[in-house]
Amino acid sequence: MDPYAMLMHYKRAFKLLSLMRQNKAKVLILGNKNQFGIDWKGRFDGIEFSAGIVDERVLSSAPKHYQLILCLDPVLYCKALRGINLPVMMCATAREIVSHPEMLNVTDYLLPSPSSRHDAALRHIIAAKELSSQSDDPQKTSAE
Repeated sequence: MDPYAMLMHYKRAFKLLSLMRQNKAKVLILGNKNQFGIDWKGRFDGIEFSAGIVDERVLSSAPKHYQLILCLDPVLYCKALRGINLPVMMCATAREIVSHPEMLNVTDYLLPSPSSRHDAALRHIIAAKELSSQSDDPQKTSAE
């Protein structure tokens, strides 16, 4: 994947996750394939993550209980997520995107899985920057 495109996807995805953290959103995690070293529960302490056995009932009632779906195995859940009324963030490798381009029709936010050390370092830098800049309370700075 092009480094600039990857940078833009990382910035957009981590900005959304930081806003979700500020609003204490509930996130449904599907799969466990492309975790690529992020401690989802430890890193985003304001977000309530739910991971477990997911069937059709959980997915059909997801808009009632969750604000975001984080899909770590997009190939497996692509068909099930078609037409759901929630933002869907997918973690996918470049190979998965090329092999299954239909997953882009379901994805609202793409979090590319790093394929090299350079990509992992870029993801780490963007995550640290976006999550630390949003951790300051904007209401305190605007009130002063």
